[in-house]
Amino acid sequence: MVLRYTNVGKKRANSLLFIYLCGRNNTHAMNDKKPETLTIEQIRDRLSETVDNRQLPILADGVALLSRGRNLFGKAVEVQIPYRLPGVRLGVLMAGEADVMINLMSYHVEAPAAVFIGDNSIFQLQSIAPDSEVQGVFVDPALFNEIFSACPPATFNGQVRDFITPINQAAGEKINALIQTLTLTFAEGEYNRSVVHHLIAALAHVFSEIYEKQVGKQQSRRSHTRQLFDRFILLVNKYGSYQHNLAFYAAQLCITQPYLSRVVQQESGVYAKEWIDRAVITEAKVMLKHSNLPIAHIAEKLNFSNPSFFNKYFKRLAGVTPSAFRNS
Repeated sequence: MVLRYTNVGKKRANSLLFIYLCGRNNTHAMNDKKPETLTIEQIRDRLSETVDNRQLPILADGVALLSRGRNLFGKAVEVQIPYRLPGVRLGVLMAGEADVMINLMSYHVEAPAAVFIGDNSIFQLQSIAPDSEVQGVFVDPALFNEIFSACPPATFNGQVRDFITPINQAAGEKINALIQTLTLTFAEGEYNRSVVHHLIAALAHVFSEIYEKQVGKQQSRRSHTRQLFDRFILLVNKYGSYQHNLAFYAAQLCITQPYLSRVVQQESGVYAKEWIDRAVITEAKVMLKHSNLPIAHIAEKLNFSNPSFFNKYFKRLAGVTPSAFRNS
């Protein structure tokens, strides 16, 4: 099993498509009027054009389930295009490999691996093996909060936005058993919602256990500077689209700008400002491709003083103007 994140200076990998997020290899232009987000209903509609009904995700009462989906890649999303994903996703890459980007971080992943993608995450697929196999669950955020209204697992208390981690055979078997039980429960027709909710809770606890074990190993090896870098990336994911100045992040971390710059470059091989620029450009691409907002409005939402400055900034970093990117 291989799992690594790559520096921006190297060839960018992209994000692991888990559960029923599938990569599209063709590059047809997307309609400007499509929503900024990519919902599970849209994914199912796209898959229904070429996939047998038995392979489609099951949708019911705020839950979507994919059981052992094979060769679905290339049929739901375009490669190299960022998407905002609503909902909580718990999935497993059971076979194959993928290059992926989730919330600015790039990974190369080989099966078997567990994947959590939190609500409102930015997802971009670069490549995925055609023989890859995925299974998993999508849960509406409101339902997820309802299920864990009393005491959510530590991993899902809001501090972790996403993770990808290798799993062993025992963990894979536990996850598979729960997903197969969910599949059988949905097949009953008039299923018991309480049973579904308890199975989702059990699945989330298994994922939390996997993550906490992996993080425990990593934290024992992590230096103070690595922890600062990780906190910086979390802040950039949260504020980067409209907080463009390094001073803001240094203040949030209670350190000086020069020290933050040194730490980020030491840990990632990339300047801190480049991470911020990546967040801004990614958000801009999402809005340009998946909304019909005027470019001037997008510039305002991204905290640029005027559209002209935004146009120059976008062209410098993306190589094309915002209008050209939208129409490509």
